[in-house]
Amino acid sequence: MVDTKKIAVAGAAVVLVAIVTVFASSYMSDFETSRAPNTEDEFQTLELKQAPVLGSKDATVTIVEVGDYQCHMCKLWFEETRPQIVENYIETGKVNLVFLDMPFLGSDSTPASEATYCADDQGKYWEYHSMLFTYQEDEIDGGWANANRLQAIAFNLGLDIEQFDKCMTTDDHYSRVNYNKQVAVTEFGAKSTPTFMIINSISGEAQRIVGAHPYSTFENIIDSLL
Repeated sequence: MVDTKKIAVAGAAVVLVAIVTVFASSYMSDFETSRAPNTEDEFQTLELKQAPVLGSKDATVTIVEVGDYQCHMCKLWFEETRPQIVENYIETGKVNLVFLDMPFLGSDSTPASEATYCADDQGKYWEYHSMLFTYQEDEIDGGWANANRLQAIAFNLGLDIEQFDKCMTTDDHYSRVNYNKQVAVTEFGAKSTPTFMIINSISGEAQRIVGAHPYSTFENIIDSLL
């Protein structure tokens, strides 16, 4: 599903103006007729505080991915579509990417998101993010993202384990993850993962995609927004 909207993105600070209206969506739905907001009251300023950005802060287009690290379709998108977007758009400076946590699939989902920000404290957010999807297993809460495995990923990335463990045990980033989840649900209207907002930071034009659509879908929308 693709919805056209008006959203503003302010550089690497990732300040979004999002439509509050919640649109009905399904996990892998067909494209629907795009809808524009009816009144100015439907807009609200949102700040994704210190959100890690993959790519140039000056990119014309931002992709906001709403996901859960235990989401199988998120893994499919990570493996099948994301590499081409990185190569053709992010590495060329045209697009940047932000991941918005919406942990809901199981009890290990929230700690997995927290772990990425503990890794970010040591400069390894995207590396940890990638490792979670790389080593994701079929069973939800099957142990692949339990505390020991999250620590093992940190160790493999060369993180300071004492610092990482302290970050995890004190829930340093729990409120951040919860905030992201609330934004995803209440402001972006995400009902499933993955959900994407593709935004032109200059014009404010944006489109939403629900589901792990192929590269061609993203290519067409990104090119229309550049």
